[in-house]
Amino acid sequence: MNNPLRFGLIGCGRIAQRHASIMQQHGVLAAVCDIDKSKADALAAQYGAEAFYDSAEMLQFWQGELDVVAVCSPNGLHAFHSISAMRHGAHVLCEKPMAIKAIDAEAMVEAARSTGRHLVVVKQ
Repeated sequence: MNNPLRFGLIGCGRIAQRHASIMQQHGVLAAVCDIDKSKADALAAQYGAEAFYDSAEMLQFWQGELDVVAVCSPNGLHAFHSISAMRHGAHVLCEKPMAIKAIDAEAMVEAARSTGRHLVVVKQ
């Protein structure tokens, strides 16, 4: 039997709850991250995940171990978090909008190309 997908989640706000519940249906939510310790701790406790309060620390700790990272952080951080996750070996599911500036969106696409990771942006 194959190992279940391991998911990470950056940003534990309202939309993260929806991502977390769907992730649990398709694998294991292994790690969550938010600068608001109470949000990270609450989501981690609910899903049996490990809580982090710094995205770089989470990605370094799980380097190459997370299959998919959902980026649910504030819009202006989507590019930074997505690029970082891909550089640490994860595919990325990024909430909308992809980025605030076109140059950031282009950098995200280039990171996907250069790392061989998939970048998927939520659209309704």
